[in-house]
Amino acid sequence: MITWNLHAHTTTSDGDLSAEELVQRAVDEGLSGIAITDHFPFPYKPDQPVDWATSRRVFERHLRVVEALQHKVDGLEILKGAEVEYVPSLDTLAHWLRGLDLDFVMGGVHILDGWLVDWSEEIFCQGRKRFGGWRTAIECYYDAVGELAESGLVDSIAHLDVVKKYNPQSRHFSEDAPWYRRAVEHCLERIARTGVAIEVNTAGLRRPAAVLYPSDWILRRARELEIPVTVGTDFHRTHDRVSDGLSVAEAALRAAGYESFLIFRARQAETLSFSVPSQDKAWA
Repeated sequence: MITWNLHAHTTTSDGDLSAEELVQRAVDEGLSGIAITDHFPFPYKPDQPVDWATSRRVFERHLRVVEALQHKVDGLEILKGAEVEYVPSLDTLAHWLRGLDLDFVMGGVHILDGWLVDWSEEIFCQGRKRFGGWRTAIECYYDAVGELAESGLVDSIAHLDVVKKYNPQSRHFSEDAPWYRRAVEHCLERIARTGVAIEVNTAGLRRPAAVLYPSDWILRRARELEIPVTVGTDFHRTHDRVSDGLSVAEAALRAAGYESFLIFRARQAETLSFSVPSQDKAWA
C-alpha cells in the first residue's frame, strides 16, 4: 500500500494550506511520508500573468519552516522538496538551485516559449496557433521534458503527459496518432538513459482528462525501459485529500508491472516495495 506522497504544495506557491496545515492533514490521513514540493523558481517571462511560483528568498524562508516541522512532528516523515520550472537556459535553473538543501527535486514543464501548457483550456489552445499546429506544439513539449531530464538537475519528471489535461475524448489531438506515440517514445528513451524517474501523478483524476498522468500505455512502456517512478497527488486545494488517488496509482503501477516506487532523501533514491508497509522502513 502506498502511503507516501511526493508532490504537495503550500501557500508558499499556489497551495491553499500552510506547511503546518498540510502536514497536519497528512498525519490525519495516515500517510507515512510527504515531500513538500512548492513551485520554484518564478516562471521565466511568461506571456500571461501567473502567480504559482515563488522567489529564491521566499523559498529559503519556507525551507526553514519545513525543517522546523521535521523536528516537531512525530509519525510522519517530511521531505524538503521543490517542483522546479523548466526554463530555456538550464544553466539559469542550475544557478537558482545551487546551495539549496533539498531532499527531492521534481521537474515540470508548465511554460514553453510563452505558452502556458496547463493554465486553462483557452490558453492551452493558443499553443496550436503559436507553434503552427498541435503536432509541433506537443513535440516541442516532449522535447523540453527530455531536455529537463538530461540536465541532471532533477530527480523525477512531474506529470509527464500533462499536455492531455484539456484533451478529454481526444478533443484537440489523438494520443493514438503515430506522431504523438513517437514523441512520447523518444522522450521516454531519453529519460531512460538518464536514470531520472517519472511521476505517477493522481491530479489528472481531478482534472478534465479524468485519468492519471501518465496514461497506462506510457506507464507500461516506462516499465519496459526500466524507468523508476515516484508517486504524488499534486495536492493544492483545501477540498481535496492529500492522499487522493494513491490507491488508483498503485493499481496502475501494479498493472504496468511495477513492484516498487522511489522516495528521496538528500537527493538519494531509496526504493519502497508495495508489498512492505512503508512504516516498516524496509529500505534501511
